[in-house]
Amino acid sequence: MHLRYALLALLADGEAHGYRLLKSFNQRLGPFWHPNIGQVYQILHDLEQRGLIVRRDVTVGTRVRRLFKLTPRGSRALRTWVERRPAWPPPLRDEIFVRCLAVERHGCQALTGQIAKQEAEYRRYLALVQEHEPETGSSVTRRLTHAAAVAYTEAHLRWLEHARRVLAERQALAS
Repeated sequence: MHLRYALLALLADGEAHGYRLLKSFNQRLGPFWHPNIGQVYQILHDLEQRGLIVRRDVTVGTRVRRLFKLTPRGSRALRTWVERRPAWPPPLRDEIFVRCLAVERHGCQALTGQIAKQEAEYRRYLALVQEHEPETGSSVTRRLTHAAAVAYTEAHLRWLEHARRVLAERQALAS
């Protein structure tokens, strides 16, 4: 859903083809969201069907390149979406909750093991994110997205630490 508005926002900057839109998206947001070109073209087709963008085909050598442009209707749709009240945080559907559900019947040690595995993965991810610090000339959106990825991961690590303490207290009571 949000990718639709991202494409409209990018097209507000000017006419572009799908690969250019994907490249701009990745440059402006960074490596934290991975749409594929199939998704991009599927959404572009839908936006065209709804009259939010128009397409024109341009022959470049032997290839036909599809260029997309925002329509006034698309511009209004983007503006309406931006002015709407933002959504609440997404539902908690993290894999760790399902893993805990799967091993809970095996006791606190099994839960602690899952917490430790998740923590190790989040620490690996955080190190990777920190290695890809945005360059000085990066867009504000790119820098904000990077900061959000760091903060989100750090918040998860704090929750995992809390879960480990709760499990340790539970084990101490059971002993």
